[in-house]
Amino acid sequence: CFHWGLNRQYPLLGHHSVFLSDGFREGLDKIFMEKSVSDTPSFYVHAPSRTDPSAAPEGHDTLSVIVAAGHTDNSKKLKWDEIEKRTREYVIRRLEKAGLENLREHIKFEVCYLPHDWEKACNISRGSVFGSLAHNIFQMGYFRPHNRHRKYKNLYFAGGSTHPGNGIPNVLISAKLTSERILKEN
Repeated sequence: CFHWGLNRQYPLLGHHSVFLSDGFREGLDKIFMEKSVSDTPSFYVHAPSRTDPSAAPEGHDTLSVIVAAGHTDNSKKLKWDEIEKRTREYVIRRLEKAGLENLREHIKFEVCYLPHDWEKACNISRGSVFGSLAHNIFQMGYFRPHNRHRKYKNLYFAGGSTHPGNGIPNVLISAKLTSERILKEN
């Protein structure tokens, strides 16, 4: 995950932009089997100043680039500093090719979060910001673990690995649904 402060704007980008890779299957294998990052990853770009001008000074921009990565796994001896450099270079080249001219020269502030950073800074299990479940039909939507334990009726759950799903909006919905359930049942 890269967070960039730019000294210019790129109107070409919308509030949300997705850049898909041709090697989608290989990318998933790299994430879920090797716990790493694809050499040519798909990624998402969030440009908040498109709808909230206070997100960046006038004439400037802030971008968050989310690249899917495997969770931390101590049995894998990955060189995350090299993965970060390779991924950053790929993302910048891809964005420049898409029309964000000289992007690298306009990055004036940068923060990068890797899985071990999320784990350490936010106490996120194995650095898995989108929850520890697989993304298959049996762990999506209604099939996701529900917010109350089946056996221990006074044990409730909220978060990215429960219903309705991962990501900040869904985690907040999860917390709301769980708190409403606790109030209703107690």
